[in-house]
Amino acid sequence: MPPDSPTACLKQLLLIAGIAILAVVGALPLRGQIGSDPGSATSVSGQVVNAVTGMPIPRALVRLNERAMLTDHEGKFLFDQYTGSGSNLEVTKPGFYASIDPSEGQGIFLQSTQLNSPIKVQLYPEALLTGTVTAPDGEPLPHIPVTARRSIFDEIGRRSIPADQGQTDSHGNFRLPVPQGDYRLETNYTPRPNNSSQAVLPVSIPADSKSNTSNKIHVRSGEEQHFDLHPAISRAYTVTMRIEAGLGRGFPGFTARSSTGNMIPVGFQPGPSQGEGKLQLPSGTYTLTATMFTSDGGVRGETTVTVPDHDVSGVVVRLAPNPSIPVELLVDSNSTSDKSPPLAQQLGLTLQSAQFDPDRDSGMVVGIGIRNSVPTFNVMPGIYRLQARNAGQWYVKSASYGGSDLLQQELTATSGASGTPIRVTVSNQTGELQGAVSLNGTPAACWIYLIPTAPGAMPFIAQRSNSNGTYNIPYLPPGTYQAIAFEHRHSTDYRDPETLAAFMTSVRSVTVNPGEKSTLNLEAVDAAESVQ
Repeated sequence: MPPDSPTACLKQLLLIAGIAILAVVGALPLRGQIGSDPGSATSVSGQVVNAVTGMPIPRALVRLNERAMLTDHEGKFLFDQYTGSGSNLEVTKPGFYASIDPSEGQGIFLQSTQLNSPIKVQLYPEALLTGTVTAPDGEPLPHIPVTARRSIFDEIGRRSIPADQGQTDSHGNFRLPVPQGDYRLETNYTPRPNNSSQAVLPVSIPADSKSNTSNKIHVRSGEEQHFDLHPAISRAYTVTMRIEAGLGRGFPGFTARSSTGNMIPVGFQPGPSQGEGKLQLPSGTYTLTATMFTSDGGVRGETTVTVPDHDVSGVVVRLAPNPSIPVELLVDSNSTSDKSPPLAQQLGLTLQSAQFDPDRDSGMVVGIGIRNSVPTFNVMPGIYRLQARNAGQWYVKSASYGGSDLLQQELTATSGASGTPIRVTVSNQTGELQGAVSLNGTPAACWIYLIPTAPGAMPFIAQRSNSNGTYNIPYLPPGTYQAIAFEHRHSTDYRDPETLAAFMTSVRSVTVNPGEKSTLNLEAVDAAESVQ
């Protein structure tokens, strides 16, 4: 066929037109319900903003499953031709946190229907704790470790953890970026490198809780607070001591607690004779504690020592075995026999120190161990609360120690071995709770907290709702609960009646009966309200 024949020309025109049509169709975005068709695709878009100022955050790293990109100058991102039935969205940016509670993590799981609308992601700017460390004469102190300790309370208990640590620069300045929260600033016991006989004593802010001010530093996202720390500088003196006990191999570790509450770790230098040695302490009065772990659970000793402006000798520390408390597990007579009862270790049994130091927010949490095939607590002398978690279909119905009901009373552990057991009774007669959570009227993934109104082994139960707002909590101990939901994790002591006082309009009451499923819908407290 001649190339310029009418038929050939027509075919060429149709071919060109077809290519043009395909090009136009190929340029159109393909949208649809994610997951309704494995081959469908959509464009996933959104914006990352500062949760405090509302301003867009440029150059934030956005990850959508295996794909990643940086936000533009308006904080916006766009993933074209995305396929999938559900997605993990993670947004990170130096100087920002994904939540007001750093333990909540960075990721957000989104249902397929949530990907079809623009996604708004809020990041929380870090807070700053800054300041200077100077000697009493105003001399800047360089290379002094400064720690910001964050106060938290969760299912494990109340404790403080290091949130950030740094050293002062050559001018004595420090800068610690931290998440929003409650803090204490502390400096360590630090020998002065140019003078081996002197040391910088530890200091903390707030100094104590005996005044009318709070014993915590509360700092909000995006806020900076400045502090001046003035630790004392003192010469360290030699304390010669004798340890009375059959130590066997090794030596105990020592800590010295000053009369002002500061903790000083001290190194023990063994002497020429068994059980004798030395340590270095500045002037002052201290509670000296020696602890050592052994195959029998450990030993402990405590004494008070006053160090004047010279060396001290003749100090004696007597070590005694830590209390060893066995645990017996009993099954409630009303429990069904078709379910095997749990082991004591599966119940997450812990003894948590009730002797909190309000100045340092410290406490001890002791887990259960196995000794001679018997579940056993090896603890230091003190006062403790028993705590546990559910183990599958089982929960702790009652617990006793001698004549004490451990769900309502505290356990006192004294020096020396103890053969009195903790008797724990478990039951599988549980109920169930379901419902939905909304945030500002829209279903959302939020944290649900159930606080029992009657004494129990668990101070509260926490669970996160799905991204569509629904939740289901099985195997709940029967009883009445106060329920509340928060947009983010809300770490606080729910055993304190005043904890929920500021949120009473959001608190609901629900009763869970054995063998029944209850329903409770909640409106969550948003992040802005929960941090007031």
